[in-house]
Amino acid sequence: MKVPRVSNITVEQFIEEHIVANKPVIVTDGMKNWDMSKFTPEHFKEAFGEEKVQVYDDLFNLQNIQTLKQYIDNNFDRKEEDGLSDQYMRWYTQLKEVEYYWSDKVFEALKDAWSHPYFIPNTSLVIPSNVNAEERVINEFHYPYKGLFISGKGSRTRLHKDPFASNAVLCQFYGEKKIYLFDPKKEASVMTGKEFVDVVNPDHDKFPDYANITHDYEDTLSPGEIIFFPSGWFHDVTCETDSISITWNFVHETQLNVFCKHVAKNPNDDQLEIAKFFLKDEVKENTKARDLILFLKKKFKAAKRQKATV
Repeated sequence: MKVPRVSNITVEQFIEEHIVANKPVIVTDGMKNWDMSKFTPEHFKEAFGEEKVQVYDDLFNLQNIQTLKQYIDNNFDRKEEDGLSDQYMRWYTQLKEVEYYWSDKVFEALKDAWSHPYFIPNTSLVIPSNVNAEERVINEFHYPYKGLFISGKGSRTRLHKDPFASNAVLCQFYGEKKIYLFDPKKEASVMTGKEFVDVVNPDHDKFPDYANITHDYEDTLSPGEIIFFPSGWFHDVTCETDSISITWNFVHETQLNVFCKHVAKNPNDDQLEIAKFFLKDEVKENTKARDLILFLKKKFKAAKRQKATV
């Protein structure tokens, strides 16, 4: 089944029909006023070719650091005899307190070429927190896992779900991506411990129930389209062509209890370090899971009281 496609959807509709309802969607008109010419391999090589970037395998394992020009030259426009690319360039903005090859400078240079999608809420967010702050506009503010995906044909991100019960957004600028989606209800069939089934070469001994299910959605994301991966949905993404995308994650206030349940169930989740980074002005890095839950619930309860008196 194809992912539902919509256009001209309001923020309120998106929140109720996709964030609260936890339903994937592709929005076809969310990038219509963006300058797509700034998101081509030619422009990236010319403008940012000497910048160092992060290259991963299909399971988020860092393989090497190289220049953007090197990655594009080695992985784009490959000849048939060279085979498909098996390296995925994920170039994130800062998401923890370490010096690294972040892409913040590049996003700053590109901020006028795109904008916050009109249908995605930029207020009332748990992460990045802005209950009592200004709008969190994506092209100007930090978001968890905000990054550029610049990937050669054949490169793949194997099946996974996004960290700490967050939602993910993927905006397609260049090329096409094949996407498979599995409902969170199928977790027992596609995941064991921290390991996910390989949907291309499934190990039926490790995942015996996988043979009894199928994906819920199969689709191809094209330039100008934005896909929304709701909290807990498993997705497998392969570049059908050379590809350039932008991604980020967020947790909306309607998902506060979902996030808190995740923290309570997974207090040692190493990705909570990143969640805390986006709450760093309000909580300490060493804040325990229980205290984080209590802080957030108290904060949002107070925010609701304040809204009710306005």
